[in-house]
Amino acid sequence: MRNHASVLCRTLVVSGLLVLAQTTQAWDADTAVNLALEQDEGLKALEQRQSGLSERAVADGALPDPEIMIGVEGVPVTDPFDADMMTMYKIGVRQRIPAGSTLELNRDRTLQEADGLAAEIAARRLEIARETRLAWLDWASANEALEVARETAGAFEELKSLTESRYRAGTGRQRDVDQARLELSVLERRILVEQTRLDKAASDLARWTGTKPPGTPQGWFQSTRTGEPTDRLRSKLLQHPVLAASDQRIEVGITDTRLARQAYRPSWMVEAGYAHTRGNDPMTMQRQSDKLFAMVSFSVPLFTGNRQDRRMASARAELEALGHDRGLQLQELRGNLERQLSLRDSNFDQLDWMESRVLANAEATVESTHSAYRADRASFDELVRARIALLDQQLEIIDIRQALARAEIQLAWLTAEEL
Repeated sequence: MRNHASVLCRTLVVSGLLVLAQTTQAWDADTAVNLALEQDEGLKALEQRQSGLSERAVADGALPDPEIMIGVEGVPVTDPFDADMMTMYKIGVRQRIPAGSTLELNRDRTLQEADGLAAEIAARRLEIARETRLAWLDWASANEALEVARETAGAFEELKSLTESRYRAGTGRQRDVDQARLELSVLERRILVEQTRLDKAASDLARWTGTKPPGTPQGWFQSTRTGEPTDRLRSKLLQHPVLAASDQRIEVGITDTRLARQAYRPSWMVEAGYAHTRGNDPMTMQRQSDKLFAMVSFSVPLFTGNRQDRRMASARAELEALGHDRGLQLQELRGNLERQLSLRDSNFDQLDWMESRVLANAEATVESTHSAYRADRASFDELVRARIALLDQQLEIIDIRQALARAEIQLAWLTAEEL
């Protein structure tokens, strides 16, 4: 028993260490998406509803429960507790049969609703993946912006030390020292703002994953112009689960019209039973024989103007409305696709220009101004402006990269790449 207990303890310790290692490692976007899919309650609810509809489809296709009839006929009014030759005690069974193909259509309708939920589950998974990736992207970009601000603060720390040493050596000005301290204080406040932005982004990501991300993001931005052709993206849009769910609702609407048409057909009822007689035949004075009985009845849909016709018109109108709903969804998806394609292309152009021209010039300006300041050929104001300009360009590039990544995440949602 001790050996078993020790083995169990070691297993639990190892498992705990593995869980701890998994929770403390850096997150990439796929890790966040997997966590969000595992803990999303809306997805679990849809899966349970789909399972329930699959079970209900069997019941919807079954006949109504048979009815048992128990009664008495021909009871004497003068003496209800006595029985004469006309008194019969009956027991029987009645079965109702719905009109036409109502049972089969009811079953098919429920199965179509289950298929529609399957499409909604796929759409929900896509939505979770999109929102989680967008939240992860905000967290990753906020983390990078904070790192850039901290690096700039480190550079200003060096500038402050440089101005102080020049002032002590008699080659610098007190004004430069004061300005360096001021700029460093302003930058420290900017770091606090970026830290607040990072904390908010982490909280927004925890709304989907159930826990705040540990450490720093892993593999933030990977994007190239050599993406999928635009025509293929437009064709993939037609396979979106949102449209598939609309198609299933249209199928349900078609079945509803077929169900409404069944009301023009008669519904049936079959009865059969046994009747026991207690009275004697007055001629022979012998007990009368028991009886068997059977009956078939059916409805006669003669007056359809205010019932069947109205329901058929309602079903057809609803079916037409579902078709318009699908057309509206497709129109919105196509508009969103064109918008995201335009945003992706324009952000690619801006990113290329910023990285190849603007950022390179800003970095060169900082280096040359820093060298000139050391050689007393540039003022400290010029050096500060160059440093702040570099910081602004670095943060703007982060914003452009974030906008580009958001467009690509939206395109992945529109083309159902996550599935």
